[in-house]
Amino acid sequence: MVDDSDRCVRFSIVGAGAIGRVHARAIACIPRARLTVVGSRNPQQGRALADEYGALWVPDYGEAAVHPQADVVCVCTPTGTHAQVAVGAAEAGKHLVVEKPLDVTLERADQIIAAARAAQVKFTTVFPYRFMAGSAAARRAVGAGRLGRLTLVEGRIAWYRSQEYYDGGGWRGTWHLDGGGALMNQSIHTIDLLQWLAGPVRSVYGRVATLTHRMETEDTAVAVLALKDGGLGVIEGATSCWPGEPARVTLRGERGTIALQEGRIVTWRLADSTAGEEESMLALEDSQGSGSADPAGISCEQHRRQIADMVDAIWDDRAPMVDGAEGRKVLEIILAIYRASQSGQPVEVS
Repeated sequence: MVDDSDRCVRFSIVGAGAIGRVHARAIACIPRARLTVVGSRNPQQGRALADEYGALWVPDYGEAAVHPQADVVCVCTPTGTHAQVAVGAAEAGKHLVVEKPLDVTLERADQIIAAARAAQVKFTTVFPYRFMAGSAAARRAVGAGRLGRLTLVEGRIAWYRSQEYYDGGGWRGTWHLDGGGALMNQSIHTIDLLQWLAGPVRSVYGRVATLTHRMETEDTAVAVLALKDGGLGVIEGATSCWPGEPARVTLRGERGTIALQEGRIVTWRLADSTAGEEESMLALEDSQGSGSADPAGISCEQHRRQIADMVDAIWDDRAPMVDGAEGRKVLEIILAIYRASQSGQPVEVS
């Protein structure tokens, strides 16, 4: 149930780290939303975030996930704890906003999806690039066949993270809590955008390596994709590339090329373009910031759009624009790349 007294959707943020703070800033910018609960095992972080937004700090993840003063739970904890928090919240009747990736395995992702469906709660996975005007325009162009048959697509994430980044918190770059490295944590938004625009993906072949950091998982990866319709693709994902460049998706077909830089169109060359169309596409939206060198460079604007869509979905009683089950698709692709790197063989994607 949503508190009708002031027509406000109440949010609990579970996890008060950097991404939890992004959610808090986004919620504060939405007129019909209010942060009421912050769940954090770190008293200093939890109290500070709660005090900043006039919310209640709760030191236990489980309690924050089912708190009666919240209608929606934003799961911003380390990835390997997402299912535990989200399933409990769904079973308590809370709507879900789950940060990427859903969890570290498909089995845990399926647990969240099943729990949300059984409880009939709204559920979205955070993929804010999908809410960029350029991403929407590119999807319409692909859907209308304006690029012709897609022949070669590319996702390039040449980012940089310091050793101090991985040393902080004790969970980044670990298999059991991060689920992977540069692909799973940093590249996942770009890989999702690529598969949303050009997919589905039929199979993958990849190699991953740890070249410049002390960590369990990879900081450098490449993959070759075979698309369902026969086109080919490549993914380059890294946190080993100083100073870091904005992530990029490029779609090439027999009738055109579109490139997006973190969701913003930077190339629009179509054989059937009308006069002035390219200029208007390039001017659709300003840059919203980049996490290519520093996670703090990520703007809250894209999160605001997605969380605002969740608020509207609750009031309008409709599905959110990005259904939570969408998060399974990109998780399956990344896990398949890891398996391909281990086996040296292509891996099919269902």
